[in-house]
Amino acid sequence: MITIGLNKQLDNRVFKDFWDFSVAGADFGAGIKRDHPGIKMENHEEYIEKYYRDHAEILEKNRGELTVALDQAQDKFSKEMGKLFGLDFNQDNYQGYLSIFDCNPRFIETNSFQVFYQRDLEGKLEVVFHESLHFMFFKYCDLKFKKETGNLAKDFGPLWELSEIFNVIVLKEKLFYPQLTEKLTTYQEVWTKTGGDVPTFLAEALKDL
Repeated sequence: MITIGLNKQLDNRVFKDFWDFSVAGADFGAGIKRDHPGIKMENHEEYIEKYYRDHAEILEKNRGELTVALDQAQDKFSKEMGKLFGLDFNQDNYQGYLSIFDCNPRFIETNSFQVFYQRDLEGKLEVVFHESLHFMFFKYCDLKFKKETGNLAKDFGPLWELSEIFNVIVLKEKLFYPQLTEKLTTYQEVWTKTGGDVPTFLAEALKDL
């Protein structure tokens, strides 16, 4: 079950983590500065508090609309991913939070994530399913490929890169990280060669990590 809420305390954390952060060609700090030119490290708590207060109605409206859309779509998504991985995800709970920042991070340890509230509804749904697929991917790795992945970080490095590319392939998304373009081509070839069979694909892909 995927649920959507609001969490301004998490936005304070995300601001501090992403204010001056970029990875694989994606500059998250630049996005924050573009959307919120008045925010600084010195005033971010007051800024976020005021922003949530001033935009309370639109934030709640967006949360409600996304919740309704998810109620109509998430069962199908869970079943399709269940077939892909050969696992039952129906009892898994993922918590999403709307965010005033366009960073859209996920937190594996809590199965939680953020969605930028100013995206259109389709864009928000894409983020929700993208982040949810990360949780499914890492759960599968922990269950079936613990030996190969147990010592690899999930927030950076080669396993993280593979997870991002896996999402692009499975969800037919546009690649968000420009520096992963070459690896995307490589893993797409592996996916095609293995016929889209997840265990066979991962057995092959993890050889290079």
